[in-house]
Amino acid sequence: MLKQSMNLVPARPAMYQAKLVFYLFLASLGMFFIASMLTYLIVRQQAFRPIEDAIPNSILAMGPEVYQSLTLPISFWISTLVLIAVSVFLQRACWLVHREKQIDFRRWLVWALLAAGVFVLIQSFGMHDLLSQHLSQADGSAKVYGMSFTLSFIHALHVIGGMVFLAYVTRQAFRGKYDHERHWAVDHCASYWHFLDVVWAFMLITFVVAR
Repeated sequence: MLKQSMNLVPARPAMYQAKLVFYLFLASLGMFFIASMLTYLIVRQQAFRPIEDAIPNSILAMGPEVYQSLTLPISFWISTLVLIAVSVFLQRACWLVHREKQIDFRRWLVWALLAAGVFVLIQSFGMHDLLSQHLSQADGSAKVYGMSFTLSFIHALHVIGGMVFLAYVTRQAFRGKYDHERHWAVDHCASYWHFLDVVWAFMLITFVVAR
């Protein structure tokens, strides 16, 4: 590991304050997504119970279900792999900048930015499918598809925000702003994308378990 110079010492308090603010920001986002997923579970439960209670037993006896369960688009699973790839690429970029391997560092940032764009593109197909299902359903399934689309859309907006952050970091990297001493923005960018990975994984688990 390369040693840090003494001229970085005066800037350390500001760096630690920025790091604290960043993680508080992630914590607030995490609480927001947790509340959103709890709301989804409530909507999912209430969407079907009134229908089941209102239908006579003679009709219920004709079939085990009177609604369609949530079916996740295949594109969601493909985009999940791409999202993981973004985190892997960024983690690799962090490792490289810490060791002053500038050329490879910038290359992996570009790969991460391209993968992020691919994620948004693939994700858009899945959200279009959820929205179409929401508009075509007439029972409680419409609420569930609508809520799943809303949560996916909110996550996609945060991904776009992450792309803006990543594009800024990539631009600054090509301007030579980062090295083995000054790389906190790169670390924060990677942490943000790792956070998006975790949130998306929990969203998928919630969708599958409560389908």
